[in-house]
Amino acid sequence: MKPQLGTSYLAMNHDRPLFKNNPQLAKAVNWAIDRQAILNQAGFLSGKRNDQILPPGIPGGKDIGVYPLAVTANTIKKAKSLADGHTGSGKAVLWTSNRAPAPAQAAIYQFNLKQIGLDVEVQQYARAVQIEKEGTRGADFDFTTEGWIADYADPYDFINILLSGDSLHDANNNNVAYYNSPKFNKAMTAASNLSGNARYAAYQALDANITKNDPAWAARSNFNDRIFVSARTGGFTFQPVFSFDYATVFVK
Repeated sequence: MKPQLGTSYLAMNHDRPLFKNNPQLAKAVNWAIDRQAILNQAGFLSGKRNDQILPPGIPGGKDIGVYPLAVTANTIKKAKSLADGHTGSGKAVLWTSNRAPAPAQAAIYQFNLKQIGLDVEVQQYARAVQIEKEGTRGADFDFTTEGWIADYADPYDFINILLSGDSLHDANNNNVAYYNSPKFNKAMTAASNLSGNARYAAYQALDANITKNDPAWAARSNFNDRIFVSARTGGFTFQPVFSFDYATVFVK
């Protein structure tokens, strides 16, 4: 089992009325979801609970501990207080994959969000269809279940690629939260022009600021790569973006 540079999250569609200019509800969702129960559906050692954008191990990544990793009566109470008066019609649509463990995870989201006054309709799609539909601007979902594994080990690949409003298009969007904050767009561009420790400190601050004050997502966990090998396996070399190197593996 090896940790990967990746994050699973529940994206909230900021183009839709429910989350447009409504950070209180986005915070409430982060307080309400049962990260452990959702992670459990993927099986033993599938990942590690998390509540922020940048995964552990990426430059600029630092545990900030804003939201609860376990649900209690007190966390639900806090979530309800944040959601009070901010749930609009009380209706929401969640898109997810139709393959396991996504349907079971969606049922947990549905139950959790009911506790804060949202009646969530779950719509399941083949994974490729979900990706195509959610990437089209104007799509009629409020939540979609997503995950991202780094293309390269730099915080730009999470924060700018997934959250900059400057890169939104009519279709093929990676920013499926349709997050478009002029303040944060400017800060993302500024961070991308830095290098070294200043770059990583700027991205660390962005992660903390967005997560605490104006969440685009409810991040829930980071990925583990579970790789089964025999005692006769030699030359095993792991890389946290691309998994293990097939070219180095041999049978003893």
